[in-house]
Amino acid sequence: MLTITTEQKDAYLIIVLTGRVDASNSKTLEEETIKLINDGNKQIIINLTDVNYVSSAALRVFLLIAKELTKVSGTIKLCGLSSTLKDVFDISGFSKLFEIKSTVDDAL
Repeated sequence: MLTITTEQKDAYLIIVLTGRVDASNSKTLEEETIKLINDGNKQIIINLTDVNYVSSAALRVFLLIAKELTKVSGTIKLCGLSSTLKDVFDISGFSKLFEIKSTVDDAL
C-alpha cells in the first residue's frame, strides 16, 4: 500500500511517500504527480523516508516525473532513502540521474 501526502515549504512542493511503491500503485503516483506539475509546481522534493520498497515500475515513474519537470524548467530531488533503497538506486544507475539528499532540510 502507498500513501501520498504533500506539503509546501518555501518554493518546494514536498511529496511524502509512505509504504511500497510497486506496479500496483505506481500509476497512481504518476497521475497525482503529473497533476501537481500541471498545477504549477516546478520544484519537487520526494521524501522516501517511510518507503520500504520500490519496484522497476516506480523507477520508471521517477524518470517520467523528471522528464515532465524538465519540460517546465523544474527540478526534482529525492531524500530519505534507506540503505536498501540507496542500493537499488546505486545498482540501477539512478543515483547518477537524481540529486539525492539525506533529509528534506538538506534538499531545501
